[in-house]
Amino acid sequence: MDEHKTVWRQALSEDWLKWRALTDWMGIPQMHDHVNEVMTGGTRAENGDWIDYSLRSHLRPLLDASRDQRGSTVYGLSLVSFGCGPGNIEEDFLRRGWPISRIVCREFDVELLSHVRSRLERFNLDKEFQQFDFNDPEKNGFEKFDVAFFCHSMHHCTDIERFLAYLNLVIKDDGIILGLDYFGPPRLQIAFETSKIINDIFEALPDRLRANISAGGAVDAAFSVPTIAECRSADPSEAPRSADLRALLFATFPVIELLPMGGTLLRPLLAHRAGNFQTEEDKCILRLLSILERELIRGRLIVSDMLYFVLGKSNRLPPGLI
Repeated sequence: MDEHKTVWRQALSEDWLKWRALTDWMGIPQMHDHVNEVMTGGTRAENGDWIDYSLRSHLRPLLDASRDQRGSTVYGLSLVSFGCGPGNIEEDFLRRGWPISRIVCREFDVELLSHVRSRLERFNLDKEFQQFDFNDPEKNGFEKFDVAFFCHSMHHCTDIERFLAYLNLVIKDDGIILGLDYFGPPRLQIAFETSKIINDIFEALPDRLRANISAGGAVDAAFSVPTIAECRSADPSEAPRSADLRALLFATFPVIELLPMGGTLLRPLLAHRAGNFQTEEDKCILRLLSILERELIRGRLIVSDMLYFVLGKSNRLPPGLI
């Protein structure tokens, strides 16, 4: 477990955040608009981001429906956030007016949990902060919530079957499961046909954009995928069964909405190279790559590794899992 803490606590370091901006695809501001275009068909300026989208498309309608059923005294929703990390996402959606009257933040690492507590201290709502293990969820009890929320956390779960059974028990009958996550191949591997496309793109890039920042700027002669062992060494909890999660989650729960968020090509292609795209010409190349990924996903020639999902309570879970 100490291995996990070493990885996850990096999120509290300013130096790590600056480094991530150079080596992770979402460190490029342009990528946030790309994800939004893949998901909603427009930029953030046009449609808002997924936080805005969730508020108008799902949270407000859910609150209105709750008021219709339970009376006008309902002034907010209860939400549990699984794997909240340092709490920046929770702070953001509360700041932007998600109608939440009670929030329970669950996180494995106690230091991160303490950080979340300090982030959310200024918000006037019922708050609780609990240590939590995806692979041993029952110890947190079975309080029911209007919303179960995930932001790139569920893919760290190993005992998916056990957790999904638990998840269904802590959602109210009219509640929702809302989140965004990675559902690509386990341990961040790449499908064979997708890797052929990435290799072709990589060979066409100029040397300056193939420079590996993590390797001191050395130009990679060819695109390579981190091995399963390398991925596990970097983060033992990283996507152990992410493909199973895609199959089991959407087979178990009724899908209210499922939208692509991209990342199939650009996440691996820009890993260790995101900081190379500085000039207007570079940004133009990046825009073309974004269009390519978007249209390949729309044409169903590749599947989106990142997904936005809204699910309902299930009546299909086999009995006796818990």
